[in-house]
Amino acid sequence: MGVDVKFAGDCIGEESFEMSAQLKEGEVLLLENVRFHKRETTGTESFAEQLAKHGDVYVNDAFGTAHRAHASTTVIAKFFPNDKMFGFLLEDEIESVNKVLNSKEKP
Repeated sequence: MGVDVKFAGDCIGEESFEMSAQLKEGEVLLLENVRFHKRETTGTESFAEQLAKHGDVYVNDAFGTAHRAHASTTVIAKFFPNDKMFGFLLEDEIESVNKVLNSKEKP
């Protein structure tokens, strides 16, 4: 990416919120894996709301997990009513599925 990547040892701790609030344009902050929190897999809304405080937009680019009702994949999107989208990898997967399902040519 050509920039130093900062790392927060937690994804919802006070330090991580301070670090994300202090980011300048072009800087990157990597948060600790959300899988270390039980509330991630249970889709806890309060956990998703805390994660949402780190950003202005939500981009889901994980096709393999997009279907899961986890806090960081589906629940968090409700906190970005006008600023949620999918990324390039997810777009490629959707296009591939669309070709298979809607192509007149059969394998």
